[in-house]
Amino acid sequence: MKIRIAARGSKLSKIQVDMVGEKLRKLGIDYELVEIKTKADLFLNEPLAKLGKGVFEKEVNEAVLMGKADIAVHSMKDILSEFNQELEIFAVLERDPPNDILITEKPLHKLEPNTVIGTSSIRRKNFLTYIKPNVSVKDIRGNVDTRIRKYLAGEYSGLILAEASIKRLKLDLKYYRLNVYDFTPEANQGIVVVLGRKNDERIKKILKDISDQNTLDEALAERATISIIGGGCHSPVGVLFKKEGKELYGIASYSDGRKKITVTISKTGDPNNLGTELGLLLRKEIKNEGIIS
Repeated sequence: MKIRIAARGSKLSKIQVDMVGEKLRKLGIDYELVEIKTKADLFLNEPLAKLGKGVFEKEVNEAVLMGKADIAVHSMKDILSEFNQELEIFAVLERDPPNDILITEKPLHKLEPNTVIGTSSIRRKNFLTYIKPNVSVKDIRGNVDTRIRKYLAGEYSGLILAEASIKRLKLDLKYYRLNVYDFTPEANQGIVVVLGRKNDERIKKILKDISDQNTLDEALAERATISIIGGGCHSPVGVLFKKEGKELYGIASYSDGRKKITVTISKTGDPNNLGTELGLLLRKEIKNEGIIS
């Protein structure tokens, strides 16, 4: 048996396909990559906010719906918006570090005025502007390896990226892990997800054997928070849940660049309910601070 996996053609996407593929091979199942170009790949010079939602996943998911592939593999943070109702989450791999990192020669508190830091994320831009208002934030596009090349070429003095991407690419770079209270990660950061067709019971059963339940609980709680607040790379919201035993500890942050709101929760219970509770708490505090109506 061979499972066809749809994914983008970036180096990181192929590595994530192989991460899923290795799990499948341990079950005696082979796999092949079905490489898909997305809107984000075709318009590399446009800011992500201009391209709208679904820029990293829409075409990949369509390949599964059209029967060109059996499953789709994504960075889970790229599918925060509602995906097609004919698809469902078949599996998530055990989470890699969810933190943001600062790739630069100096730690955050030692950055000099007007240091140019590259990021395409509004969340990262606003958090950085709030913490270090004298730093210059410059938009950067391209796959992770492309961004690294631009940094090494001196176009930027530093970058903010997901630690998981550096780990998966096995890059040897000097970086500083950013505190989750200062830089609360994007929801589902560090998680690889597998989507499949709802009616494909055979593939669904196979994928269930490679899924990590603790990671799934964290992911579902974070997605519930985002469903209340709104999120993704077009939003200045970060949310992170960590499951320890039966308890879920959650943190959520919002910043407009001038003010920053952070709330936390620590409880046992249904991940969706806890995520919703955290989202409502953050929304209440945002309104109290007058950031949004």
